[in-house]
Amino acid sequence: MNALQIRLKNCIQTILELEPEEISHDGRRHFAPEMRALEGYLAQVERMALHEDDVRRMESATDTFLAELRVVRKENVCPKRLLQ
Repeated sequence: MNALQIRLKNCIQTILELEPEEISHDGRRHFAPEMRALEGYLAQVERMALHEDDVRRMESATDTFLAELRVVRKENVCPKRLLQ
């Protein structure tokens, strides 16, 4: 496996390995077809002929996706109440 394939594999694995709380139940249901597609791509990475620009685009998209999840998670965090 070459360096470009390793970088792409890392992007795909990062998304597939998200903690369950990172994506809501509804989100998981909505993204199920895309997650299955990513699993299929992951199995094929070693046979892919990749170019630097393509991998950079995937890395950028992965970074953007993770940043958006952080924002959503931050907005959905409920303040903890102190029980007396």
